[in-house]
Amino acid sequence: MKFNKKLEKAIYADLEARKARARFYDKKEDYESVAELVKELEFYEYASKGEVPPTWVERYFEEDGE
Repeated sequence: MKFNKKLEKAIYADLEARKARARFYDKKEDYESVAELVKELEFYEYASKGEVPPTWVERYFEEDGE
């Protein structure tokens, strides 16, 4: 399946629902779910531009010493 506006809208609606659930129930698992989806979205947004997230560059270039 290709990424399109309908899918994007559903993903962001899911993100908002996860955030609301996390605030309401205040459970660690719900906050982790929000963080996971945010990371996935960040990766997709950079990958769709042919780039990598800046946090990856910082992390992996520091480890390699480059």
